[in-house]
Amino acid sequence: MNAGFFLFLFIILFGILPGSDSIRLHQAIMDAITTKPMFAIIGAIVFILYNIKCCSFSLKELQLPENSFLFNIQGQSAQTQFFELLLCHVSIYFPVLAYGIITVVVGFGNHHYLLATLMLLWQLLMCVAGPWLYYQQLNTTWKEPLFKIPSFTLVQEKNFLFYLFYYSIYNKKGTFIAIKVFSLLLLQFLVALNAGKASKENVCFLVLFCISAHALLPVYYVRFTEQEMVFLRNMPISLGKRLAAFVVTYAIIFIPEILFLAWNEHNVMSAALIASVYVLAITRLTLYTGLQYLPNMGIDRFTTIVLVLFFVTLMLLASLSLWLFAAIEAVVAVALFVLYYYKYEGLVKVVE
Repeated sequence: MNAGFFLFLFIILFGILPGSDSIRLHQAIMDAITTKPMFAIIGAIVFILYNIKCCSFSLKELQLPENSFLFNIQGQSAQTQFFELLLCHVSIYFPVLAYGIITVVVGFGNHHYLLATLMLLWQLLMCVAGPWLYYQQLNTTWKEPLFKIPSFTLVQEKNFLFYLFYYSIYNKKGTFIAIKVFSLLLLQFLVALNAGKASKENVCFLVLFCISAHALLPVYYVRFTEQEMVFLRNMPISLGKRLAAFVVTYAIIFIPEILFLAWNEHNVMSAALIASVYVLAITRLTLYTGLQYLPNMGIDRFTTIVLVLFFVTLMLLASLSLWLFAAIEAVVAVALFVLYYYKYEGLVKVVE
């Protein structure tokens, strides 16, 4: 689960911009952290939030019954325990630690010694805080702990509207990350394709291809809600909120692509066109969701419909606006969901 969360953030932070632009962006961030106190405070807050997540993960692992054997390390000396726990914590915290160390190096290189030194001390504190908490948690069978360690759960309850997004980055992180990486690589190819001569048609073609690449997600989402979360049908949740859970998820997962287009293709695509692409992506996946509730909608029929929609949109792209496509698909998606949701009895079959 944590690997999926980390890789998703990694794509957001480093996968949207081209390599050179990404390096310049993060170099500017590091320079701001070591020169401006406000940015230094923001950076310190980000570092401690990630450290809290690492500590929360480790403390939860220590509480699992299958990991109770770890309490046997109380037989070792305090120094040995702390060193072993330090290695463990640093290995988990390392991605952010590496970013912090590079920030310190950039600060010293630009002769910004004060904030760079404070940031270095802050990173050392983050490294030491984790092992100290683990030590207090482990050494409780023969002495009273100094204090009761508070819970570090950042989100106590997950909102229903974000269930499918959490499902994507937890249970289906492999598929989800593969789709996002493929999509962003395709958009990177788009940037290279338009390097010599800008072409709106090339942009729209590859964007439609990216949308089609996400077509498998609605299949997984419907299977998840109708098989693994089947009890939701007995919950007092309105039909509109059930549909909104899908729409909100699609709105979130297409953010990296839209940010990529806004940054790299603003000279080719107007803001209105980028917005229409974003809305079309959401409505099309919502339409794919509604199609899953049709009787006898197998994976073969669904794949055929995805291909037909792709080529029909491509052929009519020159004469019709993407806003019109989005409006039609939104109406059809809502109609399908309203008409067939409570009639749905079959189970989605997906080839693993």
